[in-house]
Amino acid sequence: MTTKRGGTVIPIFPCKSIDEQLAFYQALGFELTYRQAKPNLYACVRHRMMEIHFFVLKQLEPSNSYSMCYVSVTDVDALYKEFCENLKRAYQKVPSKGYPRITKVNNLAEDRRFNLIDPAGNRLLIGQKHASPGQIPNDRNDEARPSKFSNAFETAYKLAYAKDEPADAARVLDLVFSKAEEAPVTLRYKAYVLRADVAASVDELHTAKAFIEKAEHLPLSDRELEEVMEAAERLNELKSNMDRD
Repeated sequence: MTTKRGGTVIPIFPCKSIDEQLAFYQALGFELTYRQAKPNLYACVRHRMMEIHFFVLKQLEPSNSYSMCYVSVTDVDALYKEFCENLKRAYQKVPSKGYPRITKVNNLAEDRRFNLIDPAGNRLLIGQKHASPGQIPNDRNDEARPSKFSNAFETAYKLAYAKDEPADAARVLDLVFSKAEEAPVTLRYKAYVLRADVAASVDELHTAKAFIEKAEHLPLSDRELEEVMEAAERLNELKSNMDRD
């Protein structure tokens, strides 16, 4: 990435296999710009949005990786579409579980983003800042005064989509579902869809189907359906993916 004063910051990520790492990034659409065999394995790839370097760390376990980098882009949806199309051509599918994987694009308070996790567990947080600082999408404003349920939903949403920690997101939601009837129907709908999405991401398909059914059985007016449009699209995508599986 380029700094305001013209300098460039380049992340250097560890990996277990240079070949596996390069194959993934080239599948995404990155260009191999350098490869070194001696005195140690090292490689560089470049995309118009970023440059990344790799070195080998044989004892690395992807599930224990803490390496990450935030990449600020001007059109996150276009880049997400490009990466998904390239991955589908290379792998005949878009990997959404395990290593590597790519998450959906989601709206957070600070930005709209998706996460890209490579074969070594390195994480690229790729986001586009909202036009106004702190802007929160309209369909996330369910209550003027946040309740315990709404706070739990916001926390779980961040855990699931900003931090990619589905198990923690599930625990947060499960603790407050006993109070679901006290929450607005639109918030309940979004919480059920989020819980279903989290369950599907870790192959808990029975749980995912149960929460999809809960969401679909909620009575929503036309106005309320407009408020949960993003969640409704996610629910339909979940159902489609589960039917294919």
